[in-house]
Amino acid sequence: MIIALSGHNGFIGSHIKKAFEGDNFILLDREDLYGEQERLAQKIKGARIVMNFAGYPVSRRWTKKNKVKIFSSRIDVNRNLVGAINMLEDPPEYFISSSAIGIYSQNETHTETKNSFHDDFLSEVVKKWEDSADLANESVKVIKIRLGLVMGNDGGAMLRLFRMFRFGLGGVIGSGKQVYSFIHVDDVIGAIQFVLANKNSGIYNFTAPYPVTNREFTQAIAEKMNRPAVIPIPGIMLRFIMGEASVIVTGGQTVYPKRLLDEGYNFTFATIDKAIENLVEK
Repeated sequence: MIIALSGHNGFIGSHIKKAFEGDNFILLDREDLYGEQERLAQKIKGARIVMNFAGYPVSRRWTKKNKVKIFSSRIDVNRNLVGAINMLEDPPEYFISSSAIGIYSQNETHTETKNSFHDDFLSEVVKKWEDSADLANESVKVIKIRLGLVMGNDGGAMLRLFRMFRFGLGGVIGSGKQVYSFIHVDDVIGAIQFVLANKNSGIYNFTAPYPVTNREFTQAIAEKMNRPAVIPIPGIMLRFIMGEASVIVTGGQTVYPKRLLDEGYNFTFATIDKAIENLVEK
């Protein structure tokens, strides 16, 4: 099987390469993704699956310049990939487009069928991100993966959090009541393989079935790492440091992976305790 992959040097992309190491990869770099669609179409020709996990980090301050990068690295890249796919006489069977639960509002519990969306910058990006994937040829099965907080000890937000806790600098963020819908990176990979094996498509929430509050999240890390978590991080401080982007950690969404569960996926790390215990042991 031939897989065309963007974001291959990133946190999730590196795990995809390991998980699908028996397959052949077409690795898409920046010049491919932002270049001419005709050239990109030739690059991905023959791929059975196109996976897009590229994206400029959203955890940086949302300056005008960074907002442009966040937007372009998602919507423009997706549009270029879809345009290239649509040029092919023999297009791929699947287009997997990463997305985010940041699309959802913060006051409800969301399944894939809920359409109660937030109205901030990140939500607008995600909406247009997903809309761009829908432009793919009807013969292509589009899978949109709404990722929660992806947990791993070799990348992502957890790498920084674990470092803070090791130095005794962990603590509750803001009110501590905001909900974190998390997922272990191994379950991200497992769920991708599951959806492909079942030949499904559409929107999927990639979150564990038992979301937690920030306070519960913090306590679980402290207990598993045997470190204190006594230094609270005021929301106003994060707002001063991160600006609008602080909503990523001071806010949160309660998201339920209904489709994955209904279709029979068994989470390896369904609870926060299991997820953190595994990562600490590694």
